[in-house]
Amino acid sequence: MSFDWTEYLNLADVLVRDRASYTNEEACFRAAISRAYYSAFCLARNRARDVEGLVVTNSAADHGLVKGHYLQSPHKQRRKIGTRLDRLRLNRNKADYADSISGAESLSTSSLMLARNVLNALKTL
Repeated sequence: MSFDWTEYLNLADVLVRDRASYTNEEACFRAAISRAYYSAFCLARNRARDVEGLVVTNSAADHGLVKGHYLQSPHKQRRKIGTRLDRLRLNRNKADYADSISGAESLSTSSLMLARNVLNALKTL
C-alpha cells in the first residue's frame, strides 16, 4: 500500500497546534515546515510522474524538476503550484539547515497554508 502524503500535512498541523506539549516549540515549527513541504512536493511529484508522464530520477534533482514541470506550464493554476512549491522549499531549507531562523511560528503557518493550496490545486487538475 502506498503512503498517503497528506498525512505529513496532518502531522504538520498537529505539531503546530500542540507545540506547547513539547519541550521546544521551535523544533515543532521547524518539523512542521519540513513536513508541509514534503507533503506538497510528493503529491505534486506523484501526479506529474503518474498522470503526466514526468520522468523522475529519485534524487535531489527531482525537487527542481518537479517545480520546473509546473512552472513551465501555460496554465496559470499549474504555474501557481510551481511557485508555491518553490516558496515551500525555501522555507524548508531554512527550517532544516539554518542554525537560527526568525519568525519560525509565522513561517510554519505560511508553509501550512501554501501546502494546503498546493493540495487543493492538484485536486482541480
